[in-house]
Amino acid sequence: MTTAGQIIGWIAALLTFISYQCKEHKALLTVQTLSSLSICISYLLLDAQSGMLLNVICIIRNFIIYKKDLKIFSYPFWPYLLAVVMAVTGALSWQGPISLLIIAALTVNTLFLYFPNVQNLRKSILFTSTLVLIYNVFYSVWGGVVNEAIAISSSVIGIYRYKKQN
Repeated sequence: MTTAGQIIGWIAALLTFISYQCKEHKALLTVQTLSSLSICISYLLLDAQSGMLLNVICIIRNFIIYKKDLKIFSYPFWPYLLAVVMAVTGALSWQGPISLLIIAALTVNTLFLYFPNVQNLRKSILFTSTLVLIYNVFYSVWGGVVNEAIAISSSVIGIYRYKKQN
């Protein structure tokens, strides 16, 4: 366990917190991408290869979603293609059954993130972030644990606020 890997994981958690304060979708994607980059570096330094490689794909996914208004990225096959690429990458970077958690989480998250139903995305985060949180505990990525706890808490608050408004 390297100190640098832990520090960068905490930076990812801070960026995730900041992203949930963004009011615009593109700003949220930009900050989430910086968080994914930070967690990639953290995973690399903490020897969690599956998490690192899958988060590289998350960065590509975020770029594609950010540029969804371009014709090349407007086709509906993108989330499915990215989900398949994640599953294959996860299989190729297999580190044992623990890899299944992050493969499942980021594949499901990709599908829900691409389609703009915010309430369904919030609900999916309860599932996906729990899986990633367990993965982070296994690899002792403590900033990542906090990162996922923030995501879960923010989703619960969002679900509650949305239900209360309706």
